[in-house]
Amino acid sequence: MLLLAFVLSAGVGYADIATGDLRLTALYLVVIFGASWLAGRSIGLLAALTAFAWMIGANPPPDFISPRFTYYGVEGIGTAAVFLACALLADRLRYSLDRERLQNLNLSRYLPSELVDRLAREGLRAARGRRANAAILFMDMRDFTASVQTMEPDALLRFLQDYRTRISRIVEAEGGLIDKFIGDGMLAVFGAVNSSPDDAAAAIRCGLRLIAGIDAWNVERARQGEPAVRVGVGVHYGEVVIGAIGDEQRLEYSIVGHAVNVCSRIERLTKKYHSPLLVSQEALGEAARGGMSFDGWRQFVDEDVQGISGELQLAAPRDAHDTHVA
Repeated sequence: MLLLAFVLSAGVGYADIATGDLRLTALYLVVIFGASWLAGRSIGLLAALTAFAWMIGANPPPDFISPRFTYYGVEGIGTAAVFLACALLADRLRYSLDRERLQNLNLSRYLPSELVDRLAREGLRAARGRRANAAILFMDMRDFTASVQTMEPDALLRFLQDYRTRISRIVEAEGGLIDKFIGDGMLAVFGAVNSSPDDAAAAIRCGLRLIAGIDAWNVERARQGEPAVRVGVGVHYGEVVIGAIGDEQRLEYSIVGHAVNVCSRIERLTKKYHSPLLVSQEALGEAARGGMSFDGWRQFVDEDVQGISGELQLAAPRDAHDTHVA
């Protein structure tokens, strides 16, 4: 990079020799800016000094007593100042952009990427708590506690990593945000950052795809002589409170509210009704208004849900592993 700066500066210097004038050219600034941006402040300053030296060499100063000496000195000082300022400005701009990217990267460890982008546009007000209607999805692995006791630690961590990677890709593909992982459990939300009429349908499609994805994974595991993975998925739609919780050390973008608790109870009912997927009537109705068809789904009412007052109207695919929705 330094060699390139020397070559370009020399080329501009010889061009000035041909004209016989001391003049500030855009090419000098491009060379200095590029050197500072790509190689850092030191190289940028060296490029600025090199360019200035070439200009002085191409146009030697007049005699000290010459009337042109004062003009020459003022213009030379101004040129040097502009060259140095260009190098420092490029380095400062690069530092600011690198720092912003690093901050976004750090935020992305705790906040959804969509929210990080919104924070960049709107500032901290984008993370303030607010009420919104959203679709919620709970997923939990059945009999996980018993499996933990028989697995080696390394094997357990590899298993969880594979499990989380597979379901995360499905959730993200359907436009959902993973609120949190709790061991083998997952809470995802659709419409947390930007709401859409398709949020409920997206959550239900995601639930169906998750079941299908686990079934496909079980085929692979069976070939390797490993036990099948069984999961339960609950989907609900309702009002939640959404916002960032935490401090400057750790932020968590989370959802809370009665609808979240209801969704958790729905997921627990999947075991009672021997179905890997249960959807509340609220989510079903919202998705149906958007044009999603549920022909053949069985609907029923649960009147005794622990922690929930009143009955729950639920729906499930006609077959426990039927993942077709028109």
